[in-house]
Amino acid sequence: MPTTKANGINLYYEVHGQGEPLLLIMGLSLNSKSWFRTLPALSEHYQVIIFDNRGVGLSDKPNTPYSIELMAEDARAVLDAVGVESAHVYGISMGGMIAQKLAIKYPERIRSLILGCTTSGGANHVQPGADVSMLMLSRGSSIATPEEMAWATAPILYSQSFLENHRELVAEDIQKRIEIPILPYAYMLQLQACLTHDTYNEIDQIQVPTLVIHGDADKLVPYENGVTLAEKIPNAEFLTIQGAGHIYVTEENDFVNNRVLEFLKSKL
Repeated sequence: MPTTKANGINLYYEVHGQGEPLLLIMGLSLNSKSWFRTLPALSEHYQVIIFDNRGVGLSDKPNTPYSIELMAEDARAVLDAVGVESAHVYGISMGGMIAQKLAIKYPERIRSLILGCTTSGGANHVQPGADVSMLMLSRGSSIATPEEMAWATAPILYSQSFLENHRELVAEDIQKRIEIPILPYAYMLQLQACLTHDTYNEIDQIQVPTLVIHGDADKLVPYENGVTLAEKIPNAEFLTIQGAGHIYVTEENDFVNNRVLEFLKSKL
């Protein structure tokens, strides 16, 4: 079980496949298992590195303040542990926030950047609806089981159409998430890091090739946030996933994987 020491804690990571290195960074409350729909396609062509952010999975879960910048330092430590000088980086949701900070602070470590369903944060962040915000905040104090809470949040993570027509795929996602459920305090620490994230005045510093991906039915991180990233990052490409919610990696798995591979291959 590979782990590395970073900022006083142990981080769990895995390496799959061969080729140019590609670091995948997962979102709020989720561990590396949630890449299960993405990993097989990408690891056929790349050396894919996945890891558990602090607070989730098999990584340590310190009960001290988290920040996006600190988690970017964690991600850099994972690259160091694998012996990778620079990598393509793909982050979704909170992972996209971490990827932004990594690219801004350590541009020499980034070959290209993929930012999925994420935001630059700060005062210019377009907020979700009040009902969505209240539900996300309540997760930290809920007495529901992990499975019950996962189903309660499903309507804000998936488009209504997908939830109605592909409930079995949502159930597969949920089973992966609850194999190692996040502890309530760790969830709140990650959420607080997300709420204080702000790269709005820095993202124009990103000079590496960038692909922004966003579902236009995203209730958790509204679509306008993806538009902002694509407009502010120089020469960024923007991929809209029509009708998809926040978890577009499930709703349009094959299409997105193929588009990501096309983008990465074009940057070789």
